[in-house]
Amino acid sequence: MNRKVFGSALALFLIAALAVPVAAQRRKGDVPPSLLSLDVLESIILEVSGDLALQNEIFLSGVNRNRKPEEYVKGYFETRFLLDRLKEYGIKDAAILELPTRDKETWDAESAELVMVEPDKKKIADLKEIAASLCSGSSSAEVTAELVYVGPGWRSENYQGKKLKGKIALVNGSPGRAQKLAVGKYGAVGLVGFSSSHPEFDRDEVGWGYIDSSEKAAKTFGFMVSQRTGQELRDQLERGVKIVLKASVKARKVPFKEEMVEAVLKGKDRPDEELVFTAHLYEGFAKQGANDDVSGCVAILETARTLKTLADKGLIPPLRRSIRFLMVPEIDGTAAYIKKYPEITRRFFANINEDMVGEAIVKNNGTFYLERSPYSIPSYLGDVVESFVEWMSLTQRNSTETWGVPLPIYSPTGTRDPFYSALSRYTGGSDHIVFVDGGVRVPAVMFIVWPDMWYHTSGDTPDKSDATQLKRVGILGAAAALFLATAGPEDIDRIAAEVQGRAMGRIGKERLRAERIIAEADAKGAATAYKEALNIVRQSVAREKQALATSRFFAKGNASAEAALLKRVEVFGGIEGPFLKDLGDVYERRCAVLKVKPVTPAPTKDETRLAGLVPRRTAKMGTILDFWNLDEKIRGRKDLPKYNLGEAEFEARNFIDGKRSILDIRDAISAEFVPVPAVEVENYMKYLEKLGMVEIAKK
Repeated sequence: MNRKVFGSALALFLIAALAVPVAAQRRKGDVPPSLLSLDVLESIILEVSGDLALQNEIFLSGVNRNRKPEEYVKGYFETRFLLDRLKEYGIKDAAILELPTRDKETWDAESAELVMVEPDKKKIADLKEIAASLCSGSSSAEVTAELVYVGPGWRSENYQGKKLKGKIALVNGSPGRAQKLAVGKYGAVGLVGFSSSHPEFDRDEVGWGYIDSSEKAAKTFGFMVSQRTGQELRDQLERGVKIVLKASVKARKVPFKEEMVEAVLKGKDRPDEELVFTAHLYEGFAKQGANDDVSGCVAILETARTLKTLADKGLIPPLRRSIRFLMVPEIDGTAAYIKKYPEITRRFFANINEDMVGEAIVKNNGTFYLERSPYSIPSYLGDVVESFVEWMSLTQRNSTETWGVPLPIYSPTGTRDPFYSALSRYTGGSDHIVFVDGGVRVPAVMFIVWPDMWYHTSGDTPDKSDATQLKRVGILGAAAALFLATAGPEDIDRIAAEVQGRAMGRIGKERLRAERIIAEADAKGAATAYKEALNIVRQSVAREKQALATSRFFAKGNASAEAALLKRVEVFGGIEGPFLKDLGDVYERRCAVLKVKPVTPAPTKDETRLAGLVPRRTAKMGTILDFWNLDEKIRGRKDLPKYNLGEAEFEARNFIDGKRSILDIRDAISAEFVPVPAVEVENYMKYLEKLGMVEIAKK
């Protein structure tokens, strides 16, 4: 570096270092704008307590405990605790609800112990010490038997040369995957497995395991041990050491009821329009996770407390719309709630689902993700919530622009971690999957921190959580909820600007993707690549127009605001023509390089035929809950068409709206995922037709 330049830079640095802290000097200019005023945001920041949320998480999941049998009938500790907290926070419209269940009984463990009796005497696993050590679904047993290593245990070759009858199988993986062969075919009396989500990060975490306890499965037990213990056992066996284990298991099926907690903050002007928060209390009753997902429950609890407190103090505007909070058994419970309370479900205009939100980001090597709705439900929602996530990320970043953190948000006992955030396309896997199902059609987003180094293991305890992270998530929930519950016609331009501005970025990425498809095509595939590229851009523009148009929700009854939005949507749609022309030019240049003649895309015979066929839902299709039972209904049937849609199956079903043709659905899912043959979509629709879930009519 030039000495003169270096000297000037050093002088500036010393001036800044000796002055009043830069963040304090420049705060008003450095804090980026938001959909809420800074004064309102500051009120939320001051009120939200990450420490209070973490304390609630510790109360709920401080230890993984073996649940007492009477709890299944009389009611669960978690639901009573949360209801007491809601009442304490002054939220009177709160209750424990009982949900319908598919089964009358659930599995419960009383005790379980695994002890080595040869060559040494030592305890290997004990339910009292580590609840994850017994696989859910295990049968009662009192067995002393030799241990035999069978690798992963789910392939026949794993058993070559192994005498397993009457012995216990050691499995490098999930006992449940090995059960059919090890127990059902080769006669093992039990299983011991070592498998976890991140053994490279924590060799002593014990992963959750499951045994198939259905009528068709061979009855057995399964223990889970850590990677360290499992490898030690395997190494001994491979050195020729004989290991004998004694397994003692007491387990049974018990009557149970499904419970959840519900709370509502009523809106003043439009109480029948509801934003709904979800987080899951249970993922099965046997295993409890602090991060997955007690953290989500305490985060939305803190959001509810904050909004109630600030409203009572008059520090935030009155809610126009209602906000409902649901703490549920994961997915199954949400689906049961929607089925039981359809009149409430019809009030929902948006869902924010919080799953695994509380862990320390740096400690966990994680990133906070905002997962958007699938392409089948274009909406303003993702962009409104994204604006708050972006605001949080910018204000917690120590950057060269601000020379400090513009608006530090920390908890007294929390970390000083940055807020690493990213956007994610829809992936599912949590309660929001129920809301975005085609039978419900409520736009939804999810908050999640990923990866989770202790996911579904004994290590999912509150010591991995961070009060600062919980505070930030509580703020995000409260800020987004407050805006969505109070926005009106006067906010239409700001909402539309967020949607339109971010939509241009998404369309730009889709255009880049389309051009890459053309650029990577060979001479034989150039015409097909161009056709798919055109589809990607067309679908992208159409989708973003629909998302922009959904902002009308906030303009109800205001003709001026609705007219302005309609004009904006019309002008926005005009970008398609120039983009498609540019894509045509790219295609022609690619053809020149490949020395082939450009071809104007035309539909195939199948595509022309399928453009005239429209699938329509029947009442039998219902919501996602019906599809969970589908396997039982179709088992053994040979009259059902085969199809292969891969990960696009969920969306293919969601795009059935009685207006789209089979070809339209094919084009929509091909743009969202990868190109799918139109006949595969037709086969899927015929499959649903055979099940009575759709009717296929001519256009």
